[in-house]
Amino acid sequence: MRKKQTFIVSLMAISLVLSGCVPSFMKNNQDETVKAPNSEGESEEMIVSDDIKTSERYYRSVLEKDGEKNSLDTSKVRGLVTAGVDNRLDVDSLEMGLIRLSQEHYDPDQYFFKEGQLFESEQIHNWLYRDNGITKEEAEKDKDKEVNEGLNPALGVEEDPSQYEQIIAAEKKNPKFLSYIHEQDYYVQNKDEELQLGGISIALSLYSEYPYSVLDENGLKYTGSVKLDKKEVIAKAKESIIPIIKKIRAEHDVPIMFSLFMEQPRQSVVPGNFVASAFVDEGESKPGSWKDLNEKYVAFPSSAAETEYPAESEKFADFTREIQDFFPNFVGVIGTGFYKQDELSQMKVEIPIQFYSKAEVISFTQFVNGLVKKRNDTFPQDLPVSIYITNNDEPESMIVKDPNEEEPFVHIYQ
Repeated sequence: MRKKQTFIVSLMAISLVLSGCVPSFMKNNQDETVKAPNSEGESEEMIVSDDIKTSERYYRSVLEKDGEKNSLDTSKVRGLVTAGVDNRLDVDSLEMGLIRLSQEHYDPDQYFFKEGQLFESEQIHNWLYRDNGITKEEAEKDKDKEVNEGLNPALGVEEDPSQYEQIIAAEKKNPKFLSYIHEQDYYVQNKDEELQLGGISIALSLYSEYPYSVLDENGLKYTGSVKLDKKEVIAKAKESIIPIIKKIRAEHDVPIMFSLFMEQPRQSVVPGNFVASAFVDEGESKPGSWKDLNEKYVAFPSSAAETEYPAESEKFADFTREIQDFFPNFVGVIGTGFYKQDELSQMKVEIPIQFYSKAEVISFTQFVNGLVKKRNDTFPQDLPVSIYITNNDEPESMIVKDPNEEEPFVHIYQ
């Protein structure tokens, strides 16, 4: 039987500055072999790759090596998130946002990342089901009845296709609020220089608008949606973490960071955002106080931007007009601003243009890069900015302004 080895490589990014307080195997640029317990509790070799320095702060991830082959130790629920979260923008925001929030508790200089390794797909599905309304007492009296783990509210009626109108009414009256449960695991080196689970982060992805689908006895589908009350959804979500904590505590006593992510409707052009977080200390069965998170994404141009952030909206409009004056085949400029505590903290810009030559791409990219450097009012030095220039949905060039660098990074695709 071939011996398995585990590798750690860099995953996530804002510059890893290694100091004397970091694990011994991270202090140089040479691969080192350390020990890690496997599922049977036996030690196996693990190799730590040299670190990389980038402009963002990404965790280093753990890879498996079986013989001469390297492979990613994928999540036990790989791909399941897209079945629960409809909007692709929400999926990215959920995953990367949870990593960002985890950095407040698990230092990227000390911790290493693995996607969900604790919960199987069946467990996630069980939590996402509706409560079947069967009490423990009823299940004890009738062996044909079973209490499920569903965290979503009971429908309240029997799901009989011949009574589809009643089912539709019940879907509207008792909408689901929980869309998905996303897990991330963070590992740390112990005193024996072995990697062990050091912390868990879990995000509950919540509907802001619940989409339902009901079939009648002829197989015809009836669809609709129900807008949910944000405060009610958040309150229910906070109650829902208790059985999740109980399940984790059956095997692990490590800290757990919980966060609540509010999705946007399917047709939204901006992703959803995190609305609250709480931390469960090591060995505890309930969290401390919940912290409200004031963050959101705003589209530019949009009526929301004009109303809530008029100054930044006008500056973005000026930036757009300068581009329009420069290039004849102007299509539009689409911006997505990320706000924390009502302060713009990141800007992503997409510029779709119809080009007829590579020379046009180069000239246009040079012009936009000059605008980014010139317009300090629109893109101040401390604001991270990413600009993507496309032609018929194909990437042509990109401009990345890092607050820590004097000049933007520019790349033109060949």
